Amino acid sequence: MKKTDLKIGIIGLGNMGKAICKGLSASIPFENIYAYDIDPDKCKTIPELRITPFIDEVIESADIIIIAVKPQTVNEILLKLTSYKGIIVSIAAGIKIETLKKTSGSDKKIIRAMPNTPAISGYGMTVLCASENVTEDEIKSVEKIFLNTGKVLVLQEKHMDAVTGVSGSGPAYVFTFIQAMADGAVKMGLPREYALTIAAQTVFGSAKMFLDNSDNPIKLRDDVASPGGTTIEAIHILEKAGFSGIIIDAIEAAALKSKELGKI
Repeated sequence: MKKTDLKIGIIGLGNMGKAICKGLSASIPFENIYAYDIDPDKCKTIPELRITPFIDEVIESADIIIIAVKPQTVNEILLKLTSYKGIIVSIAAGIKIETLKKTSGSDKKIIRAMPNTPAISGYGMTVLCASENVTEDEIKSVEKIFLNTGKVLVLQEKHMDAVTGVSGSGPAYVFTFIQAMADGAVKMGLPREYALTIAAQTVFGSAKMFLDNSDNPIKLRDDVASPGGTTIEAIHILEKAGFSGIIIDAIEAAALKSKELGKI
């Protein structure tokens, strides 16, 4: 993507903040990314960034500020943005636009974003929703920023808790699945280093195949499961143990937790 002179402020350099910074560098020069974290050690992890020990410098310099802190800390940051005139992007799970405006001001242009950590590799998933006073052009500007970190969708705010349960927390489910696949291969005699590579590439390739074809995932599964073969035998074990139901329950639990965080 073409480089832009847009100045972006990142407040919070935890795992998600770092992932966003790395992804943004595809279209935003590092010198145009202003970053702040209360923990100086986190600031050392991306030496190319324009790190400042003063949050006010980020606020004064940035056209768009991305708040990448824990939900419990969001209000503390918003209180410092009451005079800010740019676009505020919050990635805090569960915190609604109405709540964000109560602290920062009813006139503020707010966009909620739910990215995920694969953004650091350029294969993330981000979902956006915006307050009514954000223009289409402004939404597109933020959308273009996150396109450097992977795919982007703009949805209504009512979907954000479900999004959090699927994509926000989703990488953790996938990493757990990769580990379990590798453990199974190790149990059957495959060295760990090969087992992990094979499991991870299988997950990556399967997801890419689905995205390239947009086919029904069950049809794609059936294409692998030959009658009386090894795959249908394994699927039987997974479903007998409640595999699909467990995944559904996990996503529901994460979404409900996101809704609970919105009450903070």
